Amino acid sequence: MTVRDYSAALGETSLEADVVVVGTGPGGASIARVLAESGRRVVLVEEGPARPNFRPNAAHTNRFHMQEGGGMVARGNKLMPIAAGRGVGGGSLVNSAICFRVPDSVADGWVDTLGGDDRFSASRLRPIFEEIEAIIGVAETPEAVAGENNMIVVRGVKKLGLPGGLVRRNTPACAGCGICNFGCPIGGKASMDRNLIPMAQANGAIVQADTKIDTITVRGGRAAGVSGEVRHPISREPVGRLTVVADRVVIACGGIGTPRLLHHAGLADRLGPAVGRGLHVHPGSAVMGKCDYEVRMWTGATQGAYFEHPDHPGFLPHTMSLPPGALLMMMSRAGKEAKAALKEVPYYCGCLVMISDKGEGTVGATRQGRAKISYTFADGDIARIKAGMYEVAKVLFAGGARQVTAPVYGCTGLYDTPEALAADLADRSIADFIMYASHPMASCRMGSDPAQSVVNPSGEAHGLPGLTLADSSIFPTSLGVNPQLTTMVLATAIGRDLVRSEG
Repeated sequence: MTVRDYSAALGETSLEADVVVVGTGPGGASIARVLAESGRRVVLVEEGPARPNFRPNAAHTNRFHMQEGGGMVARGNKLMPIAAGRGVGGGSLVNSAICFRVPDSVADGWVDTLGGDDRFSASRLRPIFEEIEAIIGVAETPEAVAGENNMIVVRGVKKLGLPGGLVRRNTPACAGCGICNFGCPIGGKASMDRNLIPMAQANGAIVQADTKIDTITVRGGRAAGVSGEVRHPISREPVGRLTVVADRVVIACGGIGTPRLLHHAGLADRLGPAVGRGLHVHPGSAVMGKCDYEVRMWTGATQGAYFEHPDHPGFLPHTMSLPPGALLMMMSRAGKEAKAALKEVPYYCGCLVMISDKGEGTVGATRQGRAKISYTFADGDIARIKAGMYEVAKVLFAGGARQVTAPVYGCTGLYDTPEALAADLADRSIADFIMYASHPMASCRMGSDPAQSVVNPSGEAHGLPGLTLADSSIFPTSLGVNPQLTTMVLATAIGRDLVRSEG
């Protein structure tokens, strides 16, 4: 894959295209592939680096492959970090590669939300899911690379008779390194830079990296291109300016990046009150189990197992994989305590609790173009997180853990039963929890009413012809599962609708 880096756009540079796509993650890569295959001249523009820059180091990953250096935080009734990737391949470079399809009940519910339009119903999306899964190599995590951390959950759900087990991921050459979130060091993950983007390039698409778009050009009442700063990949200092003139503009910067850009570019008022509103993030916390044998949770497939619970719809636990230092921080150990606890770290397993949230947030932009994020937890979401942590504790005990603990203020020490943990969780408020989110979505929702949504079911902005959005920001509701695969499928469908409507 050949990508133009900053050196290709020093000074003032202009390109022309039929379509310019801003963002090269699951959404941008998917729609670019479809449009390039239709014969359109496509230019993709990416803020992040042209090539993967991976090391097994969180600080390094944050610097090169996370939006805003990994420093985005939502403020509200709880401070909460929110992660979003960047680089050619977007979030697919640094995610855990989990590939769930949108639940049928959610997709079919969108039919009503979209005023009876059924193009995103479960039955209409199913063949596109099958197509994309084949391209990116989605398959169940093999036991040979799963690792003990995942197998504890597999044994636990089997013993308790719960649906779940090893999860489906787009990692056809996974070796069980356990560092997917830092970027795959061996090329075992089928991120967008390894499939959909090269497929677009094979049909003439151009990819320009190291470029942060800040302007969306409007001419004759229609989106007509973009422009932005070209930046040095190391210093991040401006070294040029790129302008792309195009008949259509596609924004695919994700649930945070897309509304941030629309606000920073001065288009939010034109596009209506829903820009940046209704943000969902799939927030969650975690439970760690302590075993009487070594687990080494940082080895094996990252987040390779999951389960569901029929009595608790809307929460989806996954295993978590943390290096020793991060695990010590999660356990609130520092100084002499951390040194003493270090010998115990290999004995821990862990599982995250992710919920389909009812709480909502907003995304705006500061004058400098950074994300301005707020989020308010719903009381019911907090109750579901607690219930999920109790169910996770039961699974970890059933799978081999002897004690459990949780990163919650007031829940000190280790618990010998799930009930003991649940009792201490009962009176905890959201302020007591260590929370995390990496699935921003629904912040520029699709819908039929311009007062309640930003784009119509074709993905085109209500308030600006020629502007299409194609990423997780357009989801009409919280998804309830990891979003990358559904983002690819919706962006593919939107691209094909566009080809059909414009010929």
